Amino acid sequence: MATKIKVPLTKEEKRDHMLRRILLFCLLGSLCVLFVELIDRAYTVEYHRAFDILYIVFAVVMLIEAVFRIFRHSAKEGFLDYLKFDKAEFLWLVTCPVVLACASLIPEMAGWRWLVALKMPNVFGRYNDEKVFEIIVEISAVILILIFVLPFFNLVAVAISRPGQTVNLLPKDIDFWGVKYAITDKDFLASFKNSIFITAAGTVGSVVVVALAAYPLSKPHMPLKRTMMMFFMIVMYFGGGMAPMIVLMNHLHLMDTIWAMIIPGWMSVYNMLLMKGFFESLPPELEEAAKMDGASNMYVFCKIVLPLAKPMVATIAFFQVVGYWNNYGSALLYISSRKDLYPVPNFIRNFMGMSPQSVSGLNPTLATYWNNVEKSYLLFSIIPIMCLYPFVFRFIKGGLATGAVKG
Repeated sequence: MATKIKVPLTKEEKRDHMLRRILLFCLLGSLCVLFVELIDRAYTVEYHRAFDILYIVFAVVMLIEAVFRIFRHSAKEGFLDYLKFDKAEFLWLVTCPVVLACASLIPEMAGWRWLVALKMPNVFGRYNDEKVFEIIVEISAVILILIFVLPFFNLVAVAISRPGQTVNLLPKDIDFWGVKYAITDKDFLASFKNSIFITAAGTVGSVVVVALAAYPLSKPHMPLKRTMMMFFMIVMYFGGGMAPMIVLMNHLHLMDTIWAMIIPGWMSVYNMLLMKGFFESLPPELEEAAKMDGASNMYVFCKIVLPLAKPMVATIAFFQVVGYWNNYGSALLYISSRKDLYPVPNFIRNFMGMSPQSVSGLNPTLATYWNNVEKSYLLFSIIPIMCLYPFVFRFIKGGLATGAVKG
């Protein structure tokens, strides 16, 4: 195997590599400062001065580099040649000092500092196309991770902090009273058990129904296949609405029962199409060989097809677990008098709808820790899905990729 020969970089190339890394760091750092101040301004008042200084440092570094680059380029090619290809950077270079001065003196003009984004084409243009794409993808991934992770840290911090604190990402005066109350609340634990049963029964039932519907539809010579697919597609895009479902549940005598929150979600046409695509991607020779040995269709389905479909089964199961666990509307529609059947989302919503003053006479401590208890309920409702996801991630990644081959 041929090995790559690394050509040593010249001093000028090393300087360019270092310079573009510094500029990228300054650009992303200044955008992060603005982003943090935008989404979390109420909790970072004491850091605003430090943020402003940090932003000015980043901007000054980029300004100095831009000025030197203009002089170098103008000495070689002329100023008009520079202006021809870098109009956005020149506009940024002219307006940035003005914006920095005005934003420092007039707080109302702080929003103008977002003009730093005009520097992005110049910074990203110093990388090749593939590298730019990788950088943008990595930045987007980091931003998305922060959007989802930071609120979780805030949730934990508020849940274990003493009441009356302005809490951001780190707890202040740690106090576990709210957490202890949540894990000892019998009503919350009952709703937790309801959610576990609803999720387990709904997920198992959904996987069975979806697999039994997808398997025959994956066969090319199934009678009335096009008619059945048309029926499923119509149902997928056009639903009957809430009123017919309530009437149906009432006629089936499922109102005010836990099964009313389980059975309607068993059939998912989207999941069925994913499973159907996976079955169609399996080699038909496997089933033909088994049938030549005398295996029945049900035996082939249970012993050969389903074991091979583990990635898709895990994918669909996880979709259904998340859907059933977070389902809030079913209990509102089908449960009217049996509040003891409420799952976790409905219990938390009822708790959040109460006023702390209404329970202050019965439990003054609960009124004091109201916000902490609320965040503790939310925290415990998130933990099960977070613990489950790492175990099924590899199946989800493989299942979606394979199920999308055919449809």
